[in-house]
Amino acid sequence: MTSNIVEYIANSMGKEMERVKIIAEKLKELGSPIVKITTTSAIVVGEWVRLKCEYGCPDYGKSRTCPPYTPDAKRMREILKEFKYSVFFTGYSHEDVRNIGIAILKYCYDLRIFKVFPLLSGRCRLCDKCNPHSCRHPQLAYPSLEACSIDVFETANRIDLNLQMDGKYLHLGALLIF
Repeated sequence: MTSNIVEYIANSMGKEMERVKIIAEKLKELGSPIVKITTTSAIVVGEWVRLKCEYGCPDYGKSRTCPPYTPDAKRMREILKEFKYSVFFTGYSHEDVRNIGIAILKYCYDLRIFKVFPLLSGRCRLCDKCNPHSCRHPQLAYPSLEACSIDVFETANRIDLNLQMDGKYLHLGALLIF
């Protein structure tokens, strides 16, 4: 009986990774110049990241996808424990990352993968003026990595992801999955 359970777990993990690789390929097709698969344990969360939003960002509290409406560091660490993999992807702008992130989310749903959550780049720019308590585009408005206390540069460093291409910084998004 125990060997059957171990075999089932091994087979399901293999199938999950195959599906993650398919998603990574689709991210490249959608225009992401760099895609990197890792486990969520590689993601660095820091209290100080959210502090930078609170003290220094003019958009603090103005968008549903920004603090204080996003998970704090403690909650984000707990959320990350519920996912196995993260697929990091890049774009040349915040809008690129948002568009790619929403497209890959829809693609995952088409594949019947529902335990998936995108983290995008920058503040939401879907509306000229956001009402954080009544979002007009909840199916399109997802927080950035930084808004969820994720240390983008340390995480990129940890997974050996260079955020520069042709002398310019790329914008980073991530897909939490399985």
